[in-house]
Amino acid sequence: MLTNADCTVYEKDTYTRHSISDVFWNDSRGATVQKNGIQVSDSVLVYIYDSDYVPKAGDIIVKGKVNFAFTATTQQTISASMKQFRDQYPQFAVVKSVNDARYGGLPHIEVIAR
Repeated sequence: MLTNADCTVYEKDTYTRHSISDVFWNDSRGATVQKNGIQVSDSVLVYIYDSDYVPKAGDIIVKGKVNFAFTATTQQTISASMKQFRDQYPQFAVVKSVNDARYGGLPHIEVIAR
């Protein structure tokens, strides 16, 4: 079991915060110059070994334990909170796919985000 970080996941609709300890975080950020311009190929791979919450596509994931709380009462305050969140944590990623592999010798949840 490889672990190198903690992470925080925010549910996409309710912005409920879930702090998860002892995950493996692999951040592969890069770009490729092509004939028609620059193609960004950023991705984050996270292995979660022990958690009560299983992330879903559309959730927000951040490396480290984050104490930011969204104030989600109206659409306007959600937008203001999201702007503040983006300013404080520009390296966040949005979950694209989740593979639940909690079986066998090394049970884990594999999260791919961009």
